[in-house]
Amino acid sequence: MMVWLDPRTWCWGAVLKHPLFISIAQLAIGGLVAYLLTERWQRWRQRREFQHRTLVKFSELSYELMDLVAELLVLRGRMAGDAYVEKRRELLSRWTVFASMRPEVMAAYGRDFILSVDYQGTVNTLSTLRSYVGAPQPVPQERFEPEQEQFLAYREAVVAHMVHAMGLLSEREWKTEVERSRERIRAAEAAVPASGAGA
Repeated sequence: MMVWLDPRTWCWGAVLKHPLFISIAQLAIGGLVAYLLTERWQRWRQRREFQHRTLVKFSELSYELMDLVAELLVLRGRMAGDAYVEKRRELLSRWTVFASMRPEVMAAYGRDFILSVDYQGTVNTLSTLRSYVGAPQPVPQERFEPEQEQFLAYREAVVAHMVHAMGLLSEREWKTEVERSRERIRAAEAAVPASGAGA
């Protein structure tokens, strides 16, 4: 082996200061940092896209369910029997899709998110409204309207949490939105005993 190829014979101080070595080292470090940053950005972008798809799906589906429930509750006495049964089937189908979204929401926003008061409130108020649809006798409007209001308020809070988790809502704006929803929920809860007493 030629002497200059033997690393034991090299003057390492001179090699480390050589411009060619410095350029190679800078290139290697720059490449590694770029790869790591690109990988992290790619994962963040994919998560953000997944969160956005979940938000859109939740938003559209929850409003669709609210429309169906409201139509069934308001028009129950005036809707033909077959039409009512068909609408109830549609509601059941959409409810199944909504309920099956739970793992998707958990994957996008975390387990704590689906256990939160607002997410659980959305599911619970919607379940109550569905039970009104299936009640033997039509439920008076004064009784189901506070539940509808609670559902919409909880839904608004959930959407605010989702948008905030995506980094599209400032801390101050997020807190304002959630507090506004809380006020609507309190007002609707206060209306429930009065409507229940009159039912």
